[in-house]
Amino acid sequence: MATIFYAEPELVIGHNRKILFVNPNDLQIFKEIELPTDLLSSCGLKSTSTAEQQSAAAAATSAETVGGSVAESEESKDIKSTEAGASASAATVSVQNVSYSPDRQLLAVTTAGQKALVLYKCRPEHAQLVSVRALARASSAIRFAADSSSVLVTDKTGDCYQYDCIETEALPRLLLGHLSIVYDILWTGDQQHIITSDRDDKIRVTNYPATFDIHSYCLGHKEFVSGLALLTDEHICSVSGDKTLRVWNFKAGKELLRHDLPAPAVRLHHRQLPRKSDGDNADNLQKHQLGILFYDHVDAIGLYELEGNGDAWSVTVSQQIRADAGSWNICNFALTEQRVYVMGAKDERLTFRCYDSSNGEAITSQLPEGWLTMILDQFPGDAGSCLPEDLSVWFKKRFDNVSDYLERKKRRIEEQQQQHKC
Repeated sequence: MATIFYAEPELVIGHNRKILFVNPNDLQIFKEIELPTDLLSSCGLKSTSTAEQQSAAAAATSAETVGGSVAESEESKDIKSTEAGASASAATVSVQNVSYSPDRQLLAVTTAGQKALVLYKCRPEHAQLVSVRALARASSAIRFAADSSSVLVTDKTGDCYQYDCIETEALPRLLLGHLSIVYDILWTGDQQHIITSDRDDKIRVTNYPATFDIHSYCLGHKEFVSGLALLTDEHICSVSGDKTLRVWNFKAGKELLRHDLPAPAVRLHHRQLPRKSDGDNADNLQKHQLGILFYDHVDAIGLYELEGNGDAWSVTVSQQIRADAGSWNICNFALTEQRVYVMGAKDERLTFRCYDSSNGEAITSQLPEGWLTMILDQFPGDAGSCLPEDLSVWFKKRFDNVSDYLERKKRRIEEQQQQHKC
C-alpha cells in the first residue's frame, strides 16, 4: 500500500520496499530505507504462517482419526511444513504502514507479503535496523506510545497487539479485539486510553493498561469510521463513510459536533494550528486543520479548520481540492503548512502531484525542475507499479430479503384469489 505523511521536518514516502525521507520545501531526498527482499533469510524472521498451517493440519488429522482412519504420517507433515515455509519465503515484501515515534528516534514499518513489524533507529544512527518481528496477520494501523517505549499494531481481524520497543525480544501482548477490521487507532498522551475505530461504525475507548475495561463508546456513525485525530486531552474528531465529520468528548462518549461532508471519507490527516488569541480565553481556544480524502468524488480532498473552546466546536474554514480527480487513482496524501502532496497511480504507475492548500490550485512553477522524475527514479521497473486499493469493499453489503419475500407472498395470494374466482 502506498503511504505518504508529513512528520516535521520530513515528508515520508513509502512504496514497495523503499521509504524515502524528503525535504518538503525543495523536494530533495536526504535519506532512504530499503527493506530486505527476504525477511525470512536475511533478518531471521520466523514465519507464523507455517505454525498456523501445522495447527490446521493437526486439527484435520485429528478429525480424520475419529472414525478409525490411519493418522497422517510424520513424513507427510514435514512435507506440508516445508511447502508452507517455502510459500512464505517466496512472498514479496512491501510496505504496508509507516509511523514515526514521537521523539523521532524510531521508525516502525509493517510489511505485506512476509508479514512483519520492522523497527529502525533513525537518529543519531542512519536507519539502523533494530528488530524484525513476525505478524500473524496483515496490519491495518500502527501507533506509537507517547514515550516511544512501545508500538500498537492492529490487524485486519480486529486484534490489537502491543510490541515493546526497548525489550525487542519480548513477546507481543494482545490488548483488545474488535469483531471487524480496525481502520485507525489513537493512544492518548497520558497513555490512559486507547481509542480504536472499525468497520462496524464504532469508536471504542479502552482503558490502559487494564484493557479488559472499556471506558466508553462514541456511537453515531452509520458507516465505517476510517480516521481519527486527537484534538485535546478529552476531544477527538472522526470521519466516516457516512459522509460526516464529528467531534467527540471521548471520555464521556458524547458527540459535540456533526459536519456533513460531500462524499464518504476514506483518509484523514491532522495538523494542529497555533493557538488563537482571544483575550482571557486564549489558552482554551484550539485550532486544527484536517485534510480528508473523499471516495469517488469530483473534489478529491477537503481541507477543514476546526475551532474549539471546551466542548464548543465549529468548522470555520473549508477548502476543496479537485486534484484532477477522475484522471488518475489517488491513494493517499500528505498535509503540510502550505502544500498538499498527493500520491496515486496513473496507468498503474506511481506518480505524485502537488497543490496549494490555500486555493486548491496545482503548484508547478514553485517546485524544483525535475523533482517528480527524481523521486520516481527511486522506484524503477516493477518497483514503480501501483495498484490502488479497492475501497468499495469497506462499505457494508446490505441485503433486503424481506421485500422479496413480501413480493412473492403478494403474488401467491393473488394467484389463489384468481383460482377461487374460477
